[in-house]
Amino acid sequence: MPAERAGFRSDRGRPEVNPYVTKFRELAPWTVAAEDALAHRGAWRAEVGVTEDAPLLLEIGPGNGFFFRDLARARPDAAVVGVEIRFKRVYLTAKKAREARLENIRVVHQTVGNLLDLFAPGEVDAVWINHPDPWPKERHHKHRLIRPDFTDRVARVLRPGGVLWLKSDFEPYGPLAREVLVPPTWELEAFTADLHGGGADAALLLAGNIETNYERKKRRAGSKILLGRWRCVTRPPGPS
Repeated sequence: MPAERAGFRSDRGRPEVNPYVTKFRELAPWTVAAEDALAHRGAWRAEVGVTEDAPLLLEIGPGNGFFFRDLARARPDAAVVGVEIRFKRVYLTAKKAREARLENIRVVHQTVGNLLDLFAPGEVDAVWINHPDPWPKERHHKHRLIRPDFTDRVARVLRPGGVLWLKSDFEPYGPLAREVLVPPTWELEAFTADLHGGGADAALLLAGNIETNYERKKRRAGSKILLGRWRCVTRPPGPS
């Protein structure tokens, strides 16, 4: 068993320091503890209660859950799963979805380092990553999410033909993503550095865009929003 998988457990949280260590469990089964989530690998549709041919949609790092709620509301035909490392955000994400009376969701307290232990190869139909931490200082670049080892894991859990969406207000993430998400594994379908600024790709991407709460705030502040959509053409070589 990988060390990270063995070590990352919700029941190792400290409720005397963080009340959400226990509070997030109040929303079970819509919230799932780290140590329980691994049992659903390959069976998330059954866990959510949708048919085996229903789409499985994944948001990585749903934060406070506005986009996650709106995605689940827009896709009642799908199983919508979020993977979030912070206890409070797991709770807030599930709470928003439940207040909207949505049933087709699960919010998992886990780390994306364990993505291959959470999902079987090809189990996921689409992945959304909204506003990942920019880590702007050069000495912190190693912490950025968009790196080959991470995108390799995403490609392994996506079905061939599955889609990855990346949205950010941090301009350097555009060229970085285009350097990392490359053939033969990835095919860039559309990209814009200014989603709300016009242009052919922007218009194409806006047609399927669900605006995030953070996006609205940044737009009001005058920031540009980049959005890219990549299709997973083939799974990377090596074990899954």
